[in-house]
This record gives sequence, structure tokens and C-alpha cells, in this order.
Amino acid sequence: MPGRIGRALTRTATERRLAFVPFLTSGFPDLAESDRLLAALCEEGADLLELGVPFSDPLADGPVIQESTRVALEKGVCLADTLGQARRLRAAFETPLVVMTYLNPVLAYGAERFARDAAAAGVDGLILVDLPPGEDPALWSSFQKAGLDTIALVAPTTDRGRLSSIAAASRGYLYVVARLGVTGGGAGDARLDDLLRACRETSPLPRCVGFGWTPASDVAPLRGHAEGVIVGSALIRELSEEKDAVLREERLRRFARAMRERLS
Repeated sequence: MPGRIGRALTRTATERRLAFVPFLTSGFPDLAESDRLLAALCEEGADLLELGVPFSDPLADGPVIQESTRVALEKGVCLADTLGQARRLRAAFETPLVVMTYLNPVLAYGAERFARDAAAAGVDGLILVDLPPGEDPALWSSFQKAGLDTIALVAPTTDRGRLSSIAAASRGYLYVVARLGVTGGGAGDARLDDLLRACRETSPLPRCVGFGWTPASDVAPLRGHAEGVIVGSALIRELSEEKDAVLREERLRRFARAMRERLS
């Protein structure tokens, strides 16, 4: 029986729309406001939520997310706080929750303890940015046994021979990186269509495309070729430009509505 992630993406496919998958750094601009902003995204119709764990060396992240991470780290936010946040969200919403992190915080926390605590907190999926499944299959398997969907990243440079093994080890959805480089602005790679096609030929898993999407992006080329759009840097940039907490939430809600409309 599919979990919350599978049910959510089945629903959006039935409704013939792309899933809206926002990303926010946990603890930005502080933990209490982060709770409120994530709750607002649930209320505005986010189909899934990605919660980014603050980490001191976020190599795949562009300047916008790096700055949000710096702010959260200065507030002392860590992996345990992200799990607490997930627990609070799960008590109020059924929106699927995905923790996105680098491997180091998980190892520092303790991998078995993390898997147990994440599942107990209501986390549905896990993205380990810097650990492809082939690097430590036993670790990936342990997360799956705990009930977490392990979501792998695939990029335009992913060797097609490796794609099948990556997809086979994945659960929930495939995180399709739209272009090379770090998160943030920029057009999709010219090879994105080929990558999405190869993903479908290799696996039945839904494909959610990230890196560089905004409410102004042309998502028409994704229809029929992907199942969801992940939005992080553009949303965090919108929040960073507003100094008032009340207005920040208003901006976030407007952004979410615009993105949902674009994807419908």
C-alpha cells in the first residue's frame, strides 16, 4: 500500500496537474516562524513539503539557500530541531514531509537513531544530497526498513547505466535536477527532456523536477513528462526580501497560490 507520498502524487496525477513541492530551510528565519511558514504552505495546498536541515557545508546549494542555512545555524537549529518541527507539522497536517539533508548530520545524530526518530515524527521521505544509493546500499536499506522513502537525485550527467540502479534503490519519487550547478536561478538543461524520458523508461516512480523554478517559469514542457515541481530558492528569496514577519507570511501565501495556479 502506498504511503503519503505515493498517495499525494497519485492524487495530483488524477487531477491532471503538476505537484507543488516547496522547499524551506528548517529554522529560517527562526524555528518558531519556520513552523508558521511551513503550516501556511500546507494550508495553501502544498502537495509535499521538503524540509532542509541546516548544514555548514551545503555544497549543492546556491547563495540564497546557503544564506538561509547560515541564519538557521546561527539560531542553533540542528537535525533534532527539524525532526521536532516535522512532529509538530504531522500533528496538524497530512501533507507528506520529506527531510532533505547531507550525510554528515545524519551520521552525527546516529543513522539508526535518526531513522527511528524520523519515522516516529511522521517524516515520510529522506533525501541525502551527497550519498548516492550505490555508495552505501545497507544504509539506504535501513532507512527503507524504518518506513522512510529514500529519494535519489538524478541529473543530466547521470550515466544511463547507473540510472537504473539508482531508480531501483529509490522510493517515493525521483528528484530530477533540471540543470547542472547549484540550486537557484537558471534555465533547465537542454538534456532535461532526455533525462525525464530515460527516467520513465527505467522506473514507474514519479519525477519531481527541481533547481531554478519560479511562479514565472514556463512549466508547459514538463506536462506529460514530469509529475511535480520543486521550488526552493525562489521561495526563500521572496521571504528574505521582506523584513516584517507578518508580511513575510503574506508573501509566502501569495507565492504558493501563484505557483499552484501555474501548475494546475
